Amino acid sequence: MVIVNQGETRKVVALFMDIRGFSHMFEMLPAEKVYMFTNRYFKSAYDIIVRYKGMLDNIVGDGILAIWGKEKWLPKSPFYAVRAALEMRMALLRQNIQYKWEAHFPLEIGVGVAMGEALHCIVGPAENAIDTFFGSPVILASRLGDLARHNNILVDDQVAKTVRKWAKLEDMPEKQIQGFKKKLPLFRVEGLMDFSLKAGERRKTSFIRYVFPEIIALVMKKNGMRKPVILKNISATGAGIEIVQKDDYDLNEDDEIMLDLRRFQLPDFDTIDGRIVQIRSISEESDIERRLSQLGIAFTNIDPMKSKLLEQLNIA
Repeated sequence: MVIVNQGETRKVVALFMDIRGFSHMFEMLPAEKVYMFTNRYFKSAYDIIVRYKGMLDNIVGDGILAIWGKEKWLPKSPFYAVRAALEMRMALLRQNIQYKWEAHFPLEIGVGVAMGEALHCIVGPAENAIDTFFGSPVILASRLGDLARHNNILVDDQVAKTVRKWAKLEDMPEKQIQGFKKKLPLFRVEGLMDFSLKAGERRKTSFIRYVFPEIIALVMKKNGMRKPVILKNISATGAGIEIVQKDDYDLNEDDEIMLDLRRFQLPDFDTIDGRIVQIRSISEESDIERRLSQLGIAFTNIDPMKSKLLEQLNIA
């Protein structure tokens, strides 16, 4: 790739991810452990960015800058960037169960995504030059990442206009952003309609209509059927989950159920037996394609050692 000395203007989507409380981690833990936690997550984030056709532009301390459109602009680039942001959040939530067991506190991120024209250029001395991007989408993505609290994903109006038809977005109050003259509209991403990575279109056969960023566990009925769940909280006494129900997977109070935690690789923890004590439908009546329910699960046969660990893991 050849870039002229003055740079080249390109249409891009910029994603900036920032780890919260980075300096606090150094106060709480040895530097080696901070490196182990953050590097483990950065590797997961890099894999996700590449999977969704983005390119890692830079890692600065506790932050990652990724660019879509560096080599070639794709019409679906905003979708890929938002999907990558959702999966980066999922990866963090999965790893947080291990973090909380190992370090007794979870990591938190903020993600900003913005689209627009940026200058692609070479900076630095000739012997150690790097190619990077300058421009409003990069700056705005960084500012949105700073504003996003509690693992939220914020996007600008350009990204929102492109993905709104296929995404669940919450309109946020306009906000004055440092470096921008006018207040800007912001949008929080709650979910994105599932789509084919190859075709860049919505999957015609997917019954899970939206990809949400909190799916981090599985539940299993006694007949062996498994379902992904949104794990809302877990403690020594039980768990609260949200689950997509279908006709072949109806659940009732007093049903026995098992929460599968093997992916988290916790000591002496693979599955937890429980009993459903509460079911509440939270889907709209017209939402036939995706019937979502909240379940309350009371754990059974938890020994004192596991109970203590669950108290430490409490992610409510």
